[in-house]
Amino acid sequence: MILPPSIIEVKILVDKPDDYGCYMYRFVDTKHELQSFYLGIKKDKLSNDGGQFYWGSSENEEFNKLVQGSEPRFILEIIDFRKTEDFNYLQLKEYRMLQEYPNIKTNPATYNLSYGIPPIGKNNLPTKEYIDWFNYMKKTDWKCEKKESVKYLLGLKTFQIRNKDSASHIKDIKGELQKVGGNSDKMNHVLIFEGIGEKFGFDRGSDVVAGSRHGLMGAKSAGTLEMGVIRVPKEVLEDKSEYFIRSLAGNDNHKGRLNYSTTFKDIAKLLVSLNENTEISPDSEIAKQQIEIVYGKVGGKAISRGVERAKTDIKMGKLNKKWKRWSDNELKQKVAEHTTEKKLSMYMSSGMYDERKIIKEFRKDYHLSIEKKKRKEPYVHKLEMDVIIHHGEESHETKWNLESSTHLKNLNWLFKEKGYKVTWKPLYTEIDDTVNDYNEDGYGDENEST
Repeated sequence: MILPPSIIEVKILVDKPDDYGCYMYRFVDTKHELQSFYLGIKKDKLSNDGGQFYWGSSENEEFNKLVQGSEPRFILEIIDFRKTEDFNYLQLKEYRMLQEYPNIKTNPATYNLSYGIPPIGKNNLPTKEYIDWFNYMKKTDWKCEKKESVKYLLGLKTFQIRNKDSASHIKDIKGELQKVGGNSDKMNHVLIFEGIGEKFGFDRGSDVVAGSRHGLMGAKSAGTLEMGVIRVPKEVLEDKSEYFIRSLAGNDNHKGRLNYSTTFKDIAKLLVSLNENTEISPDSEIAKQQIEIVYGKVGGKAISRGVERAKTDIKMGKLNKKWKRWSDNELKQKVAEHTTEKKLSMYMSSGMYDERKIIKEFRKDYHLSIEKKKRKEPYVHKLEMDVIIHHGEESHETKWNLESSTHLKNLNWLFKEKGYKVTWKPLYTEIDDTVNDYNEDGYGDENEST
């Protein structure tokens, strides 16, 4: 092998298999007082085995000048061989070895300026190592020295990674900025993904804002003119899936200086995207690992609710339908429609069914009738009640259909001497093309307890 003048010798320190397709190398500087090194990996064979001549790809100008110089000083060590399909193993090994050197950009013990790019995991999913590397690069290489106009940034397209914007969080950010006269130095930088707009339905090659929408809206409300930005290069993201990119943005968004708690709806949105890209089930172990990688520690209740929400939305998506989730105002309107002089009405989620709530409403009405009687006001204690049942998720509806008759039997036993009558009024659950499956008023089949 012909060597450049700067390389004294090449040492192969491990056994070399015939079927290798990538290798790890290390340049050791014998003239440096700390024996400083440069660590790298290459997907190819050595030149002696038919590969291309290769002497590293460092971005360290000092190191490159020494390698290209005439002074003999480097020993090139080959320290690992792997099959081509195991290149990710070498990426992770390189990343972990370099992690042993803090402040790598200025650490004199190594010529490496960064910790490398860790591999993505099974099914091309982000790993903890990748997220850690991504966050490191945001703080160093990708953070821009010059701020950019809030007005300009608001004009860029934004892909929403949260279920919805939080008005209270925007208000908190506005308040923090107003305290310091609109100065944004201590606020989170706006995260911009360069050149990948088409992945989210925007113009090809356009930049998109991700992960700091709350910050921008708070800045606008506070009258702040400029915000710091982090610009992630196109080449980092162009081969990544929509889910992968959403995960990176989601991780950035949950690490705010002003905390925004991850909701079960945010988790559901992430899991739906995961399923669309990989067909991984929301209740799988891989999915739960992804939640922790992206959002850190999240409460078990939020995860379980997020999983159920995702399963419902995925099933409805396959049917070209949407799950109808009733708002409090809509439910209160239904209660008003069903409340008469002779009949009570209340609403209840099937997933939170509790017969004690029904008993409590009858009791309240009974005590009201006693009070009215004392004041000699006309009032008759109501013996009937419509219970409007709404289903938060598809699994809740399935469970309700199996258990609602048992609930009625229990109420019959409780009310047999009091003469109370309860009627279930289950609301419809699918928005598209369900009118033929339900009564004209939008309710399913009625069930009564007498």
